[in-house]
Amino acid sequence: MALVPATITVLFTSNYTGDHRICWKDCLSMGPYDCTTIVTCLGGGMGCSTTISVTVDDATCENACFDGYVQAVCEDIGSMTGRVAWTTSYTPTNACEAITLTCTPGGAAFCDQFSIDSTTDCGGGTIAPGKIASGTEMTFCFPPGTVITSPTDYTQVPAATTCCSCLSYTVTPTLGVGEYYYQDCITKAFVTATTAIPVTFCAIEGSVSVAYQSNLTISIGATCP
Repeated sequence: MALVPATITVLFTSNYTGDHRICWKDCLSMGPYDCTTIVTCLGGGMGCSTTISVTVDDATCENACFDGYVQAVCEDIGSMTGRVAWTTSYTPTNACEAITLTCTPGGAAFCDQFSIDSTTDCGGGTIAPGKIASGTEMTFCFPPGTVITSPTDYTQVPAATTCCSCLSYTVTPTLGVGEYYYQDCITKAFVTATTAIPVTFCAIEGSVSVAYQSNLTISIGATCP
């Protein structure tokens, strides 16, 4: 999560000379409108405007949505009379950046366990997979501008997909319990898990891998939230 300040500019034509209330809320909010913003207009068909300060998440994959209405203050605040509705949205820059690490241990069969501390901007926590087979690729998301020192025996390149590219994955054990890793699509948090039964989940594209010599197969499904 990366919360940043933003403004909404409300432009409208006023027929009434005097104060107008500008009411607004998040589109998903079930609570009341915030009607504390008041602007004085010239009326007579003249233009009138004001700005509203809001906070948005610039690292999410979902647009922010706000709706509201303009109404002359001479109308009762609970009245539906004279309300002019408006709605607007904010498109985040999806500021999490994806990198791909590839296990390249020379002549060895696997890369040793490693850990990388991230920040809370893109899910956060510690990325800590165990031993990974040679040639395995893993995609992770970090805040923009983060400098990652590649673990021993790993190479690093910018990922071919974004942190908003998500797929459905099914991990199926072929013998006993297996360990696997992925980065969650919604929280961006790194997950380490084990399973003895087939498990389906939504993950950032390319982030799913299994521990060295784990008896697991991975199948990829459709896109998901």
